[in-house]
Amino acid sequence: MASAAQIHIIDIPYPADRAYSYLIPAPLENSVEPGVIVEVPFGKSNRRMTGVVTAYPTELPDQDCKPITQVFGDGPMLSQDLLELCRFLKEYTLCTFGEAVRAVLPSATMSKIITYYRVLSEEERTSGISVRTALASIGERGQRVYMLAEKKDKFSRQSLQNEVDFNLNSVFSDLVKYNLIERCEEVKNASAVKYRRIIAPSESLMLESRLDEGYFDSVLAKLTGTNQKKILEAVYREGASVESVLYEKLGIPLQSGKTSAATLEKRGLITLEREEEYRNHFTRESFNTAAVTSGKTVIPTLSDEQQRARDAIVSLYESGKPAGALLHGVTGSGKTNVIMAAIDRVLEDGRGVIMLVPEIALTPQTVGVFMNRYGDSIAVIHSALSAGEKFDAWRRVRDGHVKVVIGTRSAIFAPFGNIGMIIIDEEHEYTYKSDTDPKYHTHDIARKRCADHNAVMVLSSATPSVTSYYKAKTGGYTLIELKERYGNAVLPEVKIYDMRGETSMGNLSPVGGLLAMRLHEDRDAGNQSILFLNRRGYNNYVSCRKCGKSLKCPNCSVTLTYHSTGRVAASKDDETYEAQRREKGYLACHMCGYRTKVPEKCPQPDCGSEHFLFMGCGTQKAEDDIADQFPDLRVLRMDLDTTQAKFSHEEILSKFRAGEADVLLGTQMVTKGHDFPRVATVGVLNADGSLMLDDYRASERTFAMLTQVIGRAGRGDIPGCAIIQTYNPDNEVLMMAAKQDYSRFYEGEIRLRKSFCFPPFCDIAVITLSCADEQYLNMAAVRMRERIIERTEGSFGDVPLVLYGPFEAPVYRVQNTFRMRLVMKCRLNRRTREMLSELLCEFSKFTPGSGGKARNFSKSSRKIIVSVDLNPTTV
Repeated sequence: MASAAQIHIIDIPYPADRAYSYLIPAPLENSVEPGVIVEVPFGKSNRRMTGVVTAYPTELPDQDCKPITQVFGDGPMLSQDLLELCRFLKEYTLCTFGEAVRAVLPSATMSKIITYYRVLSEEERTSGISVRTALASIGERGQRVYMLAEKKDKFSRQSLQNEVDFNLNSVFSDLVKYNLIERCEEVKNASAVKYRRIIAPSESLMLESRLDEGYFDSVLAKLTGTNQKKILEAVYREGASVESVLYEKLGIPLQSGKTSAATLEKRGLITLEREEEYRNHFTRESFNTAAVTSGKTVIPTLSDEQQRARDAIVSLYESGKPAGALLHGVTGSGKTNVIMAAIDRVLEDGRGVIMLVPEIALTPQTVGVFMNRYGDSIAVIHSALSAGEKFDAWRRVRDGHVKVVIGTRSAIFAPFGNIGMIIIDEEHEYTYKSDTDPKYHTHDIARKRCADHNAVMVLSSATPSVTSYYKAKTGGYTLIELKERYGNAVLPEVKIYDMRGETSMGNLSPVGGLLAMRLHEDRDAGNQSILFLNRRGYNNYVSCRKCGKSLKCPNCSVTLTYHSTGRVAASKDDETYEAQRREKGYLACHMCGYRTKVPEKCPQPDCGSEHFLFMGCGTQKAEDDIADQFPDLRVLRMDLDTTQAKFSHEEILSKFRAGEADVLLGTQMVTKGHDFPRVATVGVLNADGSLMLDDYRASERTFAMLTQVIGRAGRGDIPGCAIIQTYNPDNEVLMMAAKQDYSRFYEGEIRLRKSFCFPPFCDIAVITLSCADEQYLNMAAVRMRERIIERTEGSFGDVPLVLYGPFEAPVYRVQNTFRMRLVMKCRLNRRTREMLSELLCEFSKFTPGSGGKARNFSKSSRKIIVSVDLNPTTV
C-alpha cells in the first residue's frame, strides 16, 4: 500500500502549478488512489485546499510532508484516461491542471473549500486589546469596513469590496492583525445523488389477497382515512409507483400523502423504498414524436451517394486505427442520415459515440432525431442544464447506461471508457473554441481522444473551415463529399437584393421590397419564413443630435446598445418617438452587463442637448418594424435576450415547427442545422456586417454564415428562395455564397492565406496583458516584447516566429481594465509552448519597472494579468 500520493491543487496560480507530495494517513489508505478528489493543507498557513490525486511518488517524501486530511466522494472521479486528458490540456493550452479538471468534470462532482470571514465577539478575542483601542489603530477606512462587517453573520472579502470605493487588501490585514475578524473555511459538498421513493403493496398484503378474495376489501373497509384508502387501492390495483407521481394523480397534497403512507407502512400494508433518480429532461416522454409514441424506429433509406459516404466512414472505423474524415455535403444533402448509419455500426461493437453540435439551439432537434433511433440510451450535456442535470448525465455515461452523448463543446469530455466515434457537426463554427481557460479547440480534444481510443473523428459541414478542408485536400483527413440534396429537395433560388435603392426611396425598414413581397406570398400560401439579422438589441448605439457623441459604457470602451422593454410604435413625431424610447427601454453594455436608463440630457459637459438619435437596427427593432409593416404576420424572435430561460430554445423552435408563427426572426441561432419543411423563404436582412470585421477570417465567416442560412429554405417539397439584402451587391463573397460555390471560394481563400502566411500555413498565438493602470500596462507590454525577442535570440533560437505589437486590444477597456496585445505567427510545438510557459510564469511574478529592471508588484494594486490564446477565434 502506497504511503504517499502526488496531488495537483485545484485553485492555484500557473507558476505554482505542479504535483505536490502528501502522506496518506492509515485510515485513508483504502480510499486514496489516482483520480480521487481530496482535501489537503497547503502553504505556510496550511490553508485547506481541494486537490486531485494524480499518481504515487516514485520516491518516499520528506519527513515534513503533510498528510491528506479528507477524501471527497466515493472513489475516483477521474479515470486514467481523463487524468491523461487533463495533463494534455495543461500542456497544450497552457492552463493549470485545476482549470483542466474543472473543464473535464461537471461542477457538481467537486466539493469546494469556501473561505469566509466573521466578526469576533469580545469574549472570543485573544489579543488583549479592547475593540475600541483596536479600531482607533486601524484608521477611518478600517472603522468603516468594520461597521459594515458587524451587520453580517459571515462575509467574503469580495462582498465588502463591492460596498466600498477603495482597495481592501491592507484594511483586511489590519482587521485580522488586531483580532477584530477571523478567517474561516467550510466545505461545500458536491451535489448529492437525487433519490425518489417508490410505493408498492407489501408482499403479505398480496399473499393474503390471493388466498382470500375478500381480504383486500376487508382491509380497505377498516381504514379510516380517505387518503389512506386512495393510496392503498391505487397501488394494489396498479402496482408500484413513484410516490410523488401517485399523489399528483390522486389529487393528494405531497405532505398529506407522506403522512398517510407512513401509517400504511406501519400497518404492513405497503412498502416504501428509496430509488436513485436521474434528473433528465431528455426522455421519450419529453420528445413525444410520432415515431417515439408508436414504438417504431424510422430509418431513412440512404441514396447511392449517401451509402458510399457511410461505407467510407465505416471502413475507417473498421480499420481499428485512429482516423479523421471530413464529410462535406451541400445543405440538405442528408449528412445526419449518413452519420447515423455509421453510428449504427459503432454501436454494434458496444462502443460509445459523442455527437457534438455548435449551439444549444440545435440540441432539441438533434435529440429528437436520435431518440427516434436509439431511444433513451442517449445523454445530453450542455451549459444550459442545471448542475444536478449535468452531474446525472455524466454519471449515466460513466456507469455505462448511455450509448450516445449529444451536446455542445463541453460534451467532448464525456467519460466513456471505450469511444468508437466522435462527430463534430457544423465543424466550422467558432463556438467549438473555448474563450476561457482552458482555451481549447474541440477539434484538438477530439483528435486526442480518438488517438487514445483508436476511434474515428468525423467533421461534418456544408462549409468546412478553410483549415479543415486544406487538411482533407492534403491527406490529413479522408475527404467524403455529398454533392446533391437528398430526395426531391433542390437548392433554393438565391437573389442578391441591392438595398441602396430602398434607402433612396425613403424605405428605412430592414425589410426591402422584394423580401416584403415574398413574406406576403408565403403567408397566403401557408408557408413559413426565416429572417436573419446578426445583431441583437434594438439600436446599435445612441448619439446626441447636437454634438454627435455616442453614449458609451463608463466601464468599457464600447457604445451602449439600446434595448426595448416593450413595443415602440412607429411615429412621425420625433419627440413622441424619443419619449417612447426613454419610457420603454434601457441602455446596456454587451461586454460587462452595465445597464442604465436613457439620460434626459447629453452627458457631455459642454453640450446638454435633450435630443438623441437612435441608430442602427437589431433584432428587437426589426421585430417592431415588421409588426408595423406586416400586422398580419405572426413573428417569433430568437436571440440571446429571448433564450435566457431554461429550455427556451426548445419552446421557440417547437412553436415554429408547429406552425404557431409565420416568421422566425433571429441571430445566428436560426442559421444552421435546422430542418423546417414548410420554410419557403429565407431573408438575410443585412449581409454586410460580418464582411467589415477586422479579421483575416471575415470572408470565410460571411460565406459560411450565408451558405448555412440559405440552406434553411426549400428543404421539403416546397421550392425555396433566399434573398440576401446588401449595400454591396457586387461583392465576390456574396456572389459565391449565392451560388453555393464552396470550391471556388476555397481556392481563392487558400491562395490569399498562403501569400500572407495565415493559418493553415502558420499558427497564431495572441498574448493579452490586462491592468487597471494604463501607464503600467504599456510598460509591461513593451517589456513583454523585449523578453520575447531576448528569448528567440537566446535559449529559444530554434523557435521561428513573427512578432506584432504591442497594440491595443479590439476592445481596449473592459470593466475598467485596460488590455494590450501581442500577436505571434509561429509553429505551435513543444518548444514554442515552453517559451510561452516561461513568459507566463515570469510575468505572473514581476512587471517591468524603469530602466528595464524587474520589480516585484505582488503588493501593488497595479497587477498585470497575462493570458495566452493559441489560434483564437478572432485576431
